[in-house]
Amino acid sequence: MQNRFVSPTERGQVTIPKEIRKKLQITPTTKLRIYVEGNKVIMEPVTSLDVLLKDLVAEAKDKGYTRQEIEQEIETVREQIFKELYGDSYENNG
Repeated sequence: MQNRFVSPTERGQVTIPKEIRKKLQITPTTKLRIYVEGNKVIMEPVTSLDVLLKDLVAEAKDKGYTRQEIEQEIETVREQIFKELYGDSYENNG
């Protein structure tokens, strides 16, 4: 894909070229993450899982859960799911 050059508007908005939007499947409802890396502005589509994770982290923080409590709960749920999928004969050595 060739380089494309865009200029920001007075409000700092830029238009993502159509071929890039098409390649990355960016639609008007797509969430984008934007950040600075060195002297570059990086913009990338965000998956719904990323959005969900952000919301879950914020909720856990608001409720005062520690990282250790969250990791323990994740492990408990993981074990339950493995048991449901594979029964007692499948041992999770993870």
